Parts: sequence; C-alpha cells; structure tokens
Amino acid sequence: MGKNALRESFIYPPFSVLDARSRWWQDRKRQWLDLGIESGKGRKEDLLKGYAVSMARWHQIQGQDHKPADWMEKSVFDPVLTELLVAWFSPKGGRVLDPFAGGSVRGIVSALLGRTYLGVDISEEQIIENRRQAEALSVQKEARWKQGDAVRLYKSGVRGWFDMILTCPPYGDLEKYSDDPADISNMPYELFLGGFRQAVKDAAARLSPDRFAVFVVGDFRDKQGINRGFVADTIQACKNAELQFYNDGVLVTQAGSLPMRVRGMFEASRKLGKTHQNVLVFVKGDPKRATEHVGHVTPFTFPDS
Repeated sequence: MGKNALRESFIYPPFSVLDARSRWWQDRKRQWLDLGIESGKGRKEDLLKGYAVSMARWHQIQGQDHKPADWMEKSVFDPVLTELLVAWFSPKGGRVLDPFAGGSVRGIVSALLGRTYLGVDISEEQIIENRRQAEALSVQKEARWKQGDAVRLYKSGVRGWFDMILTCPPYGDLEKYSDDPADISNMPYELFLGGFRQAVKDAAARLSPDRFAVFVVGDFRDKQGINRGFVADTIQACKNAELQFYNDGVLVTQAGSLPMRVRGMFEASRKLGKTHQNVLVFVKGDPKRATEHVGHVTPFTFPDS
C-alpha cells in the first residue's frame, strides 16, 4: 500500500514522523489558513522578547552582531497537525478539551471537523481574539474558550466529560503569555513543573475512560543551555495522571530563519538547530476500546474541493 492509498484512508500516512516541510502538507496548510484562520492574532507582540534579548547578548559576547528582532518569531500551532490529531484520536461529535489553548487554530479546526471544543487560556486578550475568529467562521457554538487557569480547571468552569485532550503547553519561561503571576510561564522551572503536573492531572480527570490524550511538546534549554528534559517530564506527568504512553511521534518543521542562525550557534556551542516537535499520544483505559470510539477517519472537505 503506497502513500497515496494511505492518504485516502487516513488523510496522511500514520507514520511516527510527520513532515510539515512536504509540498502536500504546505498546500493543505495554505487551504486551512485561506479559510480565515489568523493563527498569530491575539498573541503579545513581545512574546519572545526576553529570550530574544538574552540571545542577542549571548551573540554579542561571542563577537557576533545580531538584533533581538532576529528571534522574535511567534510560535503558532499547525492546522494540518490539528486536523490529523483530531481525526485520528477523537470521535465524530466528540468533545475536545484543551487546557493550554493559546491561539484559535485547535479550536476552529476541531469545530470544522465536527467536534465541540473547549479551550482554557489565561489571557483575556487571546480569548477575545479567538472568539472573534470563531464567529467569523460561524463555529462559535462548537469552538468555545474560557478565560482561566489550567492548574484550576474546575474553578475555570470546566465541567462534564471529554472525548479527547489536545494541547500544547507552554515551554517553561521561553515565552511569556501574560503578566498574571498565576501564569506558569512566569515561574521558575520547578514551580512551572509543579503547576503543569497539576494541570495534567485535572485535565485527565475530565477525560472519559477509553479515550486518547495528545500533548505536542518540545525540549527547551535553561540559561546555561542545558536541555530541561520537558518531553520526559511531560511523559511522567501523564503517567502520574494515569494516562498510558501509547504513541511517540515527531513533527518535522520548516527551518525558517534557522539556517541564518545555526552557523554561529553551532560553532560557538555545538548546539543543534532544532526543527522538530514531539507528538506524544496517551490513552486512558483500553486502547482498543478507545480506537473503537474514534471510528472511521474523516478528513475535512474544503469549500473549493
């Protein structure tokens, strides 16, 4: 069975390596964005400012001339990845919970795929923008967001049972999502990790038995350049919440401005330029029954298709 046949059955070949650089992926991503999803809207303009400034200083020490603007790129979620994960791991008509909602992508794509989505985010500005986009695409009833704290989901108004967890947690203090002291992205790593573990536990408690949970994460470095081990910490947090580690995937992303940055970085420190994220799939209960609940994989049909 070739890749085309696998695409007909599953939208994209269900391999452990997902290549977002491919022409097929980029064409489909463009179709999603052409619907009117504005993935970067609602994010603070200085989201990566602290990281950018520290990197600029580091390069100055190395005798290299780089400006903070070179690193001020907002992280946004891929709509094609969302389509695949929702179609592969949630049932048609199911409820999707996103405790670290961020931008509009996961909510709007989930809604257009026939699911109902509830995202929790601490930023009022982000929530307002997400709701605006959902209304513009007429999915405001299916894609909903609540302002609140992922560490206190019940207090944030999260009720009932869900058929999937799909989320992308903050990478420690790499990005500052708000000025709220309760925002775990403002905390030192050990405090951040404690809050993250509680958020995972609360979300897992709202997941129905025999269902899947997907966390898209990546390792990030401390101030000395040492990897935190956040991927391993996420796996352990999910295991502590009685979610069994089921699939380990890798999303290979486009290099962007990395080729311009990696030479100096590698020569000075032997740090590899990162072009991937980890896609971690967990199951609560029995994976066979969870698969039966999901049923047949159905792609989204674009209006001009």
